[in-house]
Order: sequence, then structure tokens, then C-alpha cells
Amino acid sequence: MTILSGKPPAPQKNTRRSELRKPTDPDDDKPASYNDTLRRKTRWSILWTILRILSDQVFAFVVFVVLARLLSPADFGIYAIAQAVAEIGRAIAIGGMVQNIPRAKKLTPALADTVFWTNLVSSLVLAFAVLLLAPPVMAMLELSRATGPVQGLGFVLPLAALGATHLSLRLREFGHKSLALRSVVSGTIGGAAGIAAALAGWGIWALVVQRLATEAANTIMSWHAYPWLPGRNFSVPQLRAIWAFGFNIALHQVLSLLPRRAMDLILGSIIGAAAVGLNRTARRTTELVLAGTVNPFNFVALQTLSRLQSDSTELIKAYRWMVSKSAMLSCPALVGLGVLAPEAIPTIFGEKWETSGALVQIMCLMVVPYALSSFTSPMLMALGRAGTLRTFALGQLVSTVAFALAAAPFGLIAVACANVVRAYLALPFQLWMLRSASGLRPQDALGAIAKPLLASLVMGAVVWALMDALQPRFSNGLMPIAICVATGMVTYGVLIYAISGEARAIARSHVKAFRARALKR
Repeated sequence: MTILSGKPPAPQKNTRRSELRKPTDPDDDKPASYNDTLRRKTRWSILWTILRILSDQVFAFVVFVVLARLLSPADFGIYAIAQAVAEIGRAIAIGGMVQNIPRAKKLTPALADTVFWTNLVSSLVLAFAVLLLAPPVMAMLELSRATGPVQGLGFVLPLAALGATHLSLRLREFGHKSLALRSVVSGTIGGAAGIAAALAGWGIWALVVQRLATEAANTIMSWHAYPWLPGRNFSVPQLRAIWAFGFNIALHQVLSLLPRRAMDLILGSIIGAAAVGLNRTARRTTELVLAGTVNPFNFVALQTLSRLQSDSTELIKAYRWMVSKSAMLSCPALVGLGVLAPEAIPTIFGEKWETSGALVQIMCLMVVPYALSSFTSPMLMALGRAGTLRTFALGQLVSTVAFALAAAPFGLIAVACANVVRAYLALPFQLWMLRSASGLRPQDALGAIAKPLLASLVMGAVVWALMDALQPRFSNGLMPIAICVATGMVTYGVLIYAISGEARAIARSHVKAFRARALKR
């Protein structure tokens, strides 16, 4: 691995070519298309991301279950409010600038160094601002119990900034394989630290310890994955050149985070901290499913779509491919979770989380927005439409606050139902934005998920009837859940194979690859 610096390094034998190329590099001028090479890189990156997220989420789920049994809903609610500050600060200090790296047509030492040092300085300034401002602000909101966790999570920002540029540089090269190790190691370290702190009686601080330990391990592993030493090539002209895009992306990310965090504040102030904890647990459970079905594709989407930003035909082709493959996983997973959640959540987490089971069921009704909305941001980022993203995120914030305020007096379930209605009302605007930016027709986007959705709904009806029949026959709640999960997987597999030619082609290609490997042996 070559080390980024101000001067080109001397050639080394068996050293991978650096991504930091001279402006005259002919590769920068080659037209990009969604050809076999880019498809292969995308598929392998998605595969490694799936493996990384699955291993990461399985462990994270175990840790989450342990902490949910050790801590109270109020603890999780206070932590959710504290984490809001850290997430918003991260988006402001880090989130926007690093997005200049994957979409840069020419990557230079000045760009990498400028992004790194801007992120680090911004994160340090924000961390100390949080340290000073948290006491009066939390007191004003009557959430003084959250002051200490807010201050502690503020120092997640410089830890994250130290590794953010390295991670972005590695992902620009589709380096998702090495990222898998980083995620597993950091998740293990953070989870172990959090459980140890909870067992020691640290309460809410166990969650803070988990976050700090995870982020520190993430940074160390990012430097290991891309061994680059930041240089002294910080450039004010370079910062001016990337500032507008980075600022708009950061603003979009902040506005995207604010709806759920605003909902936490609304729930906490109108219903109580326990309501925030119940809602957070439900949302976390739903996100675990999305992490294994949507996120692997979403995570790779920006790198792939950025290479096709100049060819709308190839761009749309790649978008539809990723949406359809993601929907084949996310639609059955969300429908199945929605059917089983009222029984599964209290069985796994404990009876005190029963309300979260009902909330998960309601959240899973957003299966269509989840399947499509996750790819709106990478598509518009790849096209440089940061202003459009910012405007849409602002609309999401205003509508979320309005719907939550209107529904909160009627209880937590009413707020969840209102959020589902809001998500479906927002979907046409997303499809319109995509058409304006790229030429993608709404029927093409919806058509990419139609067959997986149909097969999933039929599967859901079968699982619902089966669960209703099995539940009275078993005293152990896990047994009917396991039977229903297995039945649902088989049912969906048969249905999607029967109605989708794309699914049949995927199955045939896997069988062919398996036979080829068997013959080689």
C-alpha cells in the first residue's frame, strides 16, 4: 500500500497502485458504464458488506438483548436523547466532507488532507462546545439526567473523525472485504465493554462506554485497512472547492437525523422517557433487519452510482438492479418481522418491552418506503444534487414534527401510525425528485420491488395463519416463532422463484457456480 503524501512515492514492487492519481492519469478520462467489471466490483462489495453486517448485527443483537434485560426503558430513552447530540454533531463535523472522496473524478493528496484536517478540527470544536453547552441546554429541556451522557458522547466525534477519511478512501476502492474485519472487531470490543459496564452497575453509562469503545476500535481498524498518513497538503482553495457540496450533504444528514431525534424529544416531553426507550427499542429492532437486507446495497450504492453519474441510462440500470436485489431480501424480512413481532419482542427482550412489539409491527408497514427511500440519497449524491437532498430532508423534518405533535397526545401507538402515513405521503415526492434528477420513471422504481412485495405479502398471510394455529399448542414462545420463520422462508422462496424470472436467473447462476466448484474438486 502506498502512503499518501505531498510527493509521489517511489515505485515499489508488488505494491497496489494508489488511488491518488495525477490529473493526467488517462483512467480519469475513460467513460464509465455499468459493465462486467463494475458489476463484479459492486457484487463482491455487496457480498462482503452482507457478510460484514450479518456477523456484526448478530453480535450486536445479542448485546442489545443483554443490555435490554439489564437496563430499563427509561435508561434507553435518556441514552437516545444523548445520542441525538452525538449523531447530529457527527453529521456536521464529518458526514458532509468525506462524501467528496467517493464522487471525486480525480483524487489528490490535497483533497484527502483537506478533508481529514477539516473533519478533525471541526469535531474537536464541536466536542468542546457540547461539553460546555450540555448542562444549560439539558436543564432548559428538563432532561438534566442526560447531561453527563451527552458530554461523554460528544467525544465520540474526534474519535470518529480520525478514521473517517481512511474509511472513505478504502471504500472508494470497493474495499469492503477488509472492512468486514474492522466491523466485527470493533463490535466485539464495544459490546463486551458495554456488557461489562452494565453488569458492574453503571446503568445508562454502559451504553456510553459501548459507543466510545466501538468508535475507538473502528478508527484503529480504519487506519489498518488503509495505512495512510495525513500530510501537510491542507489547501484553502481545495476547501473552497468542496465546501458547498460538503456543507449541503452535512445539512442533509443533519436534517435527515432530526426527524427521529425530534420525535424522541416530543415523546420524552409529552409522554415520558420510557416512551422514548420503547420507541427506540422498536426502531432498533427494525433497523437490525434493514441492516442485513438494505444497508449492504445502500452502502455500496454511492461508489457504484458515482462512477455512472455522466450516463443516465447506465445509472438507472444500476439503480434498478440494486433496488430489486435489495427488495428480494428486505420485503420478506420486514413483512415476516411485522407478523411475528408482537410475540417475538417480549419473548426475546422481556415482558417489559411488550409495547415495542406492537410498535415494530406498525413500523414494518413502511416496507415500500424502506425499499425505495434508502436509495434516494446515494442516487442524488452521485448526481451532485445536494441542494435537492437538503430541501427534501427539510420537508421530512417539518412533516415528522407536525405529525408527531398532532398524534402524541393520543399515545405512542398513535405516533407510530402517524409516521407510517407520513412516509407514504412523502414517497411520491421522492419519486418525482428522482425523475427530475435522473429520468427514472416512478413505474420503473416501483416495478423493481413489485414481485418481491407480492410474494412477501402472500408469505406473511401464511405465517400469520400458522402462528395463530401454533401459539396455543406451545408453552415455549420460541418454538412457534422458529417454526413460522422456517415456513416463511420456504414459502417465500417458492413464490419468488415461481413469479420472478430474475429470481430464477439468480438461482440458476448459483447452481451453475456450485457445480463448477464441485467439478474443480
